[in-house]
Amino acid sequence: MIYTYYYNPIFHISKKYKLPSDILYNIYSYIINYSAQLILDKWYSYILIHNTNLCYIANNIKLSHGYTFAGDTILYYNLYDKNFYNTLYICVKYIKPNISSKSWWTTFIQHGYNGFIFIDNNASDDTILKISYLLNKLYKYFN
Repeated sequence: MIYTYYYNPIFHISKKYKLPSDILYNIYSYIINYSAQLILDKWYSYILIHNTNLCYIANNIKLSHGYTFAGDTILYYNLYDKNFYNTLYICVKYIKPNISSKSWWTTFIQHGYNGFIFIDNNASDDTILKISYLLNKLYKYFN
């Protein structure tokens, strides 16, 4: 649309004033570059809102470390933590898998699942459902 919107007026101006082709090319390139930059700015803004902010929120959750039965160190999120649940809620609601890093979110979810090792039977079912829903939402898009 931007292409045709500006192209015809430039063409008519060049005919009327007999502009050389190199000047016409510079004007046309400027308009196309401005339009492309506008699109890039909007896309960057979209990425910032829908992915970078979610990663920032997820990185603010306290990542704990513990030991497995075999003595290996394991990283996990505390499933009883309200901040973890709220972050999961926000991520499930606003994540856009088409602009997200599959490996980063898979690692985040894995740390959530690692928390199952350190819970008792009173774990919040909502937290478990949110982790599973986030995983399903990502893998439906990527597979």
